Amino acid sequence: MSKPSFDTCFRWGSLFFVALLLPACSRTPDGIIPEKKMQEVMVDMQLAEAMISMDAATYPTHAERRALYRSVFGKHQLTEAEYDSSMIWYGKHLDRYMRIYNLALADIRAQIDAIGDIRPEIAPAANGDSLDIWIFRKYYAFSPHSPSSRVIFDLRPETPYSSGSVFVLRWQVWGLTPDMKEPVEAHLRAFQGDTTLILKSTVGRNGLHEMYLKTLPAKQVNRVYGYIRLNTPDTTFHKIYLDDFSLMKYRYGSPATTEPSR
Repeated sequence: MSKPSFDTCFRWGSLFFVALLLPACSRTPDGIIPEKKMQEVMVDMQLAEAMISMDAATYPTHAERRALYRSVFGKHQLTEAEYDSSMIWYGKHLDRYMRIYNLALADIRAQIDAIGDIRPEIAPAANGDSLDIWIFRKYYAFSPHSPSSRVIFDLRPETPYSSGSVFVLRWQVWGLTPDMKEPVEAHLRAFQGDTTLILKSTVGRNGLHEMYLKTLPAKQVNRVYGYIRLNTPDTTFHKIYLDDFSLMKYRYGSPATTEPSR
C-alpha cells in the first residue's frame, strides 16, 4: 500500500485542526447561555414580547407580564439571573449577539411564513425624495425586569437605496436622571458593498435626539442597521422610555440632505 502524500496529510491535518477550532470559537464562559440555546431563548422572548404588545388586555399588569417571561425561563430550564447575566455578557460581545439575534429573527420569520397567510415585513421601497423606513415598534419601555436593554434594527431593502442617501434616526428618551453618565449608546450603520459607514452617539439627557448619516455618493446602500443600548451597569434603574422613532431616508441632493446645525 502506498503511503499518503504530504499534501494529503496536510489537508487532513488542516481539516482536523479546523474541526477542533470551530467549537472553541462558539464557546461561552461557565454560567453563560450557549449560543444555540440563547438563539432559542431569544425566539421565545421575542414571541412573548409580541404577545404582550398585541394583547395588552391579557397582560395588563407587571406581574402578569413577568409571569409570561418566567414561563419562557422555565421552558428552557433557566433562572432569571442566568438570563440577565448572559444578556450582559452578550452585550459586551456585540458581534456574537447580532449573529444570534439575526438567526432568531430568521427563525421567527420562518414560523410566520409557515402559517401561510402572513408575510414578514421588509424595508420599504426606495422611491421618493424622503421616506420613513422605520418598520419596527415606535415605543419601548425599559425597567429592571425588562427581558432586554436594547433596541436593535436591521433593514435590508429588496431594491438598494440610492447612492448618497442620507439617513436620519430620531427618537425621544424620557426617564434619565442627572446621576446617569452617558446612559444611552446608539449606533447607526450603512452598508455599501465593501464599505460600512458607522456613526456613534451617546445620550445623557431627556428629549429629542437625532443621528445624521450621509452615505457615499458612488455606491448603493444595501443595508441600514444599528442599535440603541442602555449602558446602566446593573438592573436597579427605574423605567426609561424610548418613543416616537423614525428613520428618514432622504435622496441625495434633496433639500433635507444638509445636516442640521447643533
